[in-house]
Amino acid sequence: MDIYWIQDHEKKGPLPEVEVISMLEAGLIPENVRAWHAGCAEWVRIHDLPVLKEMFAIRKEKEERRKAEEEAPEDEAAELSVADPVEAGTVPEEAETAEDEGVVLVVPYPYVRFLGRMADVLMHMTLYLAVLRILGVAFTPDFLPGSYEALLYLCLPMVLIEAAFVGTLGTTPGKAMLGVSVRDYQGNRLSFSTAFRRSLFVMVLGLGCFAPSLMALALFFSWWWVRRFGFTPWDRKLGTTDVLNESLTLRKVVMTLVLIILCLQIMYVLLIPWLPEIEASMAASGQM
Repeated sequence: MDIYWIQDHEKKGPLPEVEVISMLEAGLIPENVRAWHAGCAEWVRIHDLPVLKEMFAIRKEKEERRKAEEEAPEDEAAELSVADPVEAGTVPEEAETAEDEGVVLVVPYPYVRFLGRMADVLMHMTLYLAVLRILGVAFTPDFLPGSYEALLYLCLPMVLIEAAFVGTLGTTPGKAMLGVSVRDYQGNRLSFSTAFRRSLFVMVLGLGCFAPSLMALALFFSWWWVRRFGFTPWDRKLGTTDVLNESLTLRKVVMTLVLIILCLQIMYVLLIPWLPEIEASMAASGQM
């Protein structure tokens, strides 16, 4: 059943109840928001939705049981441990409860995701230009973003590199500077196949494959989607999310901005020998 909810003074949804439950478990939806689905006479707290009441009842029962165990006298706990020793291969009930409850994931603000993404993109572009300059390759319009050849030389390597970082380290250099990693809704690191599909979605839907006519539109679309729903289209499709591992500080933001500016400066220096050819190519394409 599709569910709507109000978050940050905006109506969000509809999403199936399974996805809403996953987002609640991941902390993407606050538990005090008002929500509605077909059959409800009015907007109610998401706790009171008929389709979610059972889930919240089970969670409350687990929380009360955990609280009771923590408040139990130590001598009583000792008696229980002597009377009922834990056999090999069994898992204590408290451990099972903690595992069932999962980990609360803190999702970064959209501007944090944007900063991390721009840092990754500019570092990759700088590396791309540096390799071309080191190899002494002469300028050709095929190297510019938006060409079919650039899909092979520029876009595909970035997809593979990002997938390798996310699949092994759980983050990328730009995200790591801000203390952000990529996880699924249960807090687990992504497999390489999931990381590759996510990177491919980002390249096409989030960056428009660097095509000048599509990139600005793709960035705006991604920003709008995150502001409205709290997650990106690819995260919804794959069940993934960006996670803030530690508190964000001004120092991290400033360092990331400095890195972005430094990459832009290096890119400009690398492009200086090609500037006449680039201007001539742009003038020729404009005349056509």
